[in-house]
Amino acid sequence: MNGYLLFKPIVLATLFIKEQVKEPVALFWIVISPVVMFYLINYAKLPEGKLSYKYLDITSWFYAFVSSSVALFGLAFYIVGRRESGFLRSFVYTRSTKVIFLSGQFLAYSFMSVIYCSAFYGLTRFYFGVMGFSEFATIVGRFYICFLLFSIPSLLLTLIPMGFQNANTVFSIVSFVMLALGVVSISSSHPVLEVVSFFNPMWWANQIMLVGVADGLLVVMFVGVLFVFSLWMTYRFLLINPVWSRY
Repeated sequence: MNGYLLFKPIVLATLFIKEQVKEPVALFWIVISPVVMFYLINYAKLPEGKLSYKYLDITSWFYAFVSSSVALFGLAFYIVGRRESGFLRSFVYTRSTKVIFLSGQFLAYSFMSVIYCSAFYGLTRFYFGVMGFSEFATIVGRFYICFLLFSIPSLLLTLIPMGFQNANTVFSIVSFVMLALGVVSISSSHPVLEVVSFFNPMWWANQIMLVGVADGLLVVMFVGVLFVFSLWMTYRFLLINPVWSRY
């Protein structure tokens, strides 16, 4: 039984990864669109000599946004989608199958988060000079912590009984609000915005990308604890029946 629980999530994660890779639209919105926006903003606003700044000083917000997109529109959105398609009601209705499903889902999008981060790094880093493996590994590590950070509210949002379209709308609004508040906080030091930023995951993700894991160890530990709690809550209260179902 233990071997079954260890092997099945990996197989399921592999299937989920193949499913994700076959969707070019997801690749475009999560990776290509931030890359295009990055180059447009830098082409329009970066003064001469700005490229001497550190790479992460300019790209940290973009990495934060990409990690939030993977958590919201990958990890969480597909949980809602599989529920509304009837997949969960048909195959995920016992404790062991819940563990297998959630583990497979998490493993799949953990892998995809690394892929998306690597793609963004590869498409933007050469603009600042030579790439380095140590820098790349550091960025991937920080990015993954950001992914875990955004997975906390994303998983909890899946517990709300809402359909596929409503989930898409809610996730889009949440993503936009986090990004908008983060951008506003850059150019303002108003006390109210400082308080709002404290509760904005996008702001914390930006700090993680800039400061790093070692210097922000307490934050990383707090993220880890909250993630485990949110994962347990999702396991405990996972909605099986589609919203449209009367049964």
